Amino acid sequence: MQQYNGKSAILCSLSALFFLSFIVLASQALAQGTASHKALDGVALVIGNSAYQSAGALANPANDATAIAEKLQGLGFRLHTAVDQPGDVLKETIDAFARDLSSADVIFVFYAGHGMQIDGRNFIAPVDLARTGGPKQLIAVDTILSTIEVHAKPDAAKIIVLDACRDNPFSELGHGGETSRGLARIELPKPAVTGSAGGYFRVVAFATAAGQVASDGNGQHSPYTESLLRFIDQPGLEVSEMFRMAAGDVLASTGGMQKPEYLVQTSRTLFFRPPNITECDRLAVDARNFIGMKGISFEDIDAIKAVPACLEAVATEPASARLTHNLARSLEKAERLSEALEQYQAAADKGHPAAINALGIMYLAGCGMAKPDVGKALQLISRARDLGDLEAGATLTSHDLLPFLSDDGKTALADALSNAGISARPDALGAAVSAFQEQERLKIGGLTLETVHALKIYETVPAGFRCH
Repeated sequence: MQQYNGKSAILCSLSALFFLSFIVLASQALAQGTASHKALDGVALVIGNSAYQSAGALANPANDATAIAEKLQGLGFRLHTAVDQPGDVLKETIDAFARDLSSADVIFVFYAGHGMQIDGRNFIAPVDLARTGGPKQLIAVDTILSTIEVHAKPDAAKIIVLDACRDNPFSELGHGGETSRGLARIELPKPAVTGSAGGYFRVVAFATAAGQVASDGNGQHSPYTESLLRFIDQPGLEVSEMFRMAAGDVLASTGGMQKPEYLVQTSRTLFFRPPNITECDRLAVDARNFIGMKGISFEDIDAIKAVPACLEAVATEPASARLTHNLARSLEKAERLSEALEQYQAAADKGHPAAINALGIMYLAGCGMAKPDVGKALQLISRARDLGDLEAGATLTSHDLLPFLSDDGKTALADALSNAGISARPDALGAAVSAFQEQERLKIGGLTLETVHALKIYETVPAGFRCH
């Protein structure tokens, strides 16, 4: 993930994403390790506009569109791709996409480029949009939505995600209409009542909070697309969870500067790649598994059986973050700590929140390594919390370390608080810590790990943490 840089915030893009799946997995089927689904009939419209002729070019929309198209092709979608097409050609691509919708169970539309809001309506800006040409050159987002509603089956799943640029270089195109920063919110229509057992699935997601800037990124992709690419084809990851994890990933990678939002309207469980329930899952899956299984507590893992089962499962499906996390838990239970550390790292690299938290705990306790690394530990645990891991949040805020500090630790704490503008007398450190927490909007509760991380006084953390 690229780190957030405020200088790149003016290079913004709108990414509209409709991506859907029709696979329904009942809890009973999951428990039995089976899933009933039909062959994918997916259609995708992927648009990337970078090479603007009358405004500054955007670095990443074309890259974003190309990468998303490759992922979708791998997932079996029929593609209608438009990269830097002029407006008239882009409209023809959209028309061809519309004619291809009638049988689709899955509809995916991705747009990356400039977008704007005029009189409460959202518009796509083609690359040949002229500053003096008027708003008729624009393509209305609601027109694309209406086209999908007209041509698609009523029970086809639909999702829209908007990565809204807040610095509009074509603001003068309003021509008497009210041109606003960013995009207007899109309301979810009521699901059609079809009687279909397949139910419905619709999502409206925003790559950043309303009124905020969405970065175009400093690497090959915007932060939001980078996160989608990380999760979109991960085996066994439910789509709603994917949105939450992508949002947390963007929050962490931008240092909290970009806060994605989404609204879900669904009656069913959806996967782009359905999970293959294995013996490894039955023996070692965590309760936070996204696949509807009850989960096995760490204490109840039978490492003698689980380790070989999970080694086999990961060898068969190495891209699965869930199975890799299962293997890590099994190895840790077997006290094969250096191997567990390696597998937790592999699952964390795939974005698995519980694995990121477990990896952080291992660094905090020094398990499988020469000594603890508290700074890295708290970075990892904080990232897991941003990804929605409740256990990570509890780890950061549930322990008061103040009674366990050495004299040197208390001196370091007082100095750090003073540097933060909080007067810290040796006999009133608790009150000073609470004042700092209130100032920084942290949870008040003694010298928590969250507070240690905010003050960066990692050397004060006493030994004694355990892996489990």
